Amino acid sequence: MTERLDFSLTQLRYFVESAELGNISEAAEKLRASQSTVSSAIIRLERQLGVQLLLRHHARGVSLTPNGRHLLLGARALLGQARDLQEQGDALAGGLEGRIGVGFLTALAPFLLPPVHRITAQRHAGLRLGTREERADPLLALLREGQCELAVTYDFLSGGCRFVPLAELRLQALLPDGDPEDDPVGRAGPVPLARLADRPFVAPDDPPLLLHFEKSFAEAGVPPPPVITAAGPETVRGLVAAGCGFTLAYQRTHRAATLEGGRIRAVELAEPAPTARLGVATAPSLALGRRGRAVLNVLRSVVSAGRP
Repeated sequence: MTERLDFSLTQLRYFVESAELGNISEAAEKLRASQSTVSSAIIRLERQLGVQLLLRHHARGVSLTPNGRHLLLGARALLGQARDLQEQGDALAGGLEGRIGVGFLTALAPFLLPPVHRITAQRHAGLRLGTREERADPLLALLREGQCELAVTYDFLSGGCRFVPLAELRLQALLPDGDPEDDPVGRAGPVPLARLADRPFVAPDDPPLLLHFEKSFAEAGVPPPPVITAAGPETVRGLVAAGCGFTLAYQRTHRAATLEGGRIRAVELAEPAPTARLGVATAPSLALGRRGRAVLNVLRSVVSAGRP
């Protein structure tokens, strides 16, 4: 094994963008490079690594080979580490100062906002976060009006804005965690959504998010259950723990206890379970500045550490 690294971070970036978009020409446009430059760089990367990463389909873009799918994870991680290193260097060279507006979808804020504040303060002492928690439509309005530079949300709620994915999450159900004999559902393994639909559905009071969940019932061929809405995630959790129904969520909870002392449990849904991408929406006409890129890297670190 040689200690010499023949490939570059630029080649890895070209590979990752092409793989995620499924199209080299679209990746080249996003990266502001020529298609031939991106294609040649990926071919050189394949030769240097000794494995084929992409399958080229005439007029139909590209797809990952099994080796490419495996190495994509490592490439993403390495690029993330490089971004972190660059941000640390920027901080040592003079730091990032000023204020930046960051919006969080209400359903995600309890899981992400606290660690984002903490890590931002550790890395960039002069950077002040102006954070807002909003439902889906008001959150996008803040972004389009320039009151926020970044909006942390799901891809299906990004409203045509630029979207930078951070993680792909599977939908799960949350049920009260009581006596196993009283409610054995989901304790032996994944359950179909139809198995839960005889209970009330406790949903966030956010119309686009509720509509998304209603589509999940329809796609599963399940009649929509009666709905109980609640303004915030903790109220939703509390109602579930109190036995008022079940809820659906993409974000993973690291705490079973609710504020009033009840308990909830996560139940995996049987295949095909819906998935969604958690990420950051940005205004289509606005390029991220140094502050925005710094916060984006903080979010990457938080999500890669297992939140939500």
